[in-house]
Amino acid sequence: MSSALSGLIALLVSAFTSDLALTVAAAAAPVRPPSWRDIDNLRALLEASGSTVVQRDCNQHGLHGLFHQQSQTIVICRVHRNPASVWNTLTHEATHKMQACAGGTITRPEHHRVMAQSLALHAPEEWRSLRLYPRNEQLGELEARYTARLDPAQVPQLFRRYCGGQSLPSTLTQRR
Repeated sequence: MSSALSGLIALLVSAFTSDLALTVAAAAAPVRPPSWRDIDNLRALLEASGSTVVQRDCNQHGLHGLFHQQSQTIVICRVHRNPASVWNTLTHEATHKMQACAGGTITRPEHHRVMAQSLALHAPEEWRSLRLYPRNEQLGELEARYTARLDPAQVPQLFRRYCGGQSLPSTLTQRR
């Protein structure tokens, strides 16, 4: 991650201004709550792309999921209570898969500031947690956290853009 983005993260955390809120509010769009069908559709896309999605007990405090790039496995920990939390973790880990497909980040540098502002405004606890990651992982984590907050209809489109033209199996697309 660039030192400019690290500096921006530090600046935004320490100086949250009212014009920041106005900028993000103008860019924010209402998001439809995710459903179990959205989760099933994204899981089917991931599996069609060669990933394995599994649910497991995770023994690490605070761990909700992970993407193991070598085995192409996404683990969703059994800590979730509702579709929104499962969606958040699955989408977060799917973003790491997209980053692997793209060979790096999936967003353009000119979007990083608005992404950071939006996360700081709408999910301050997730925003603050970025500081816990090494600098070279913070941009990837920003992308994953931001993508998890997108409308559920947008995520499969992004996945197809970065991981190829895989489409949903016909049985899933017929249910939509």
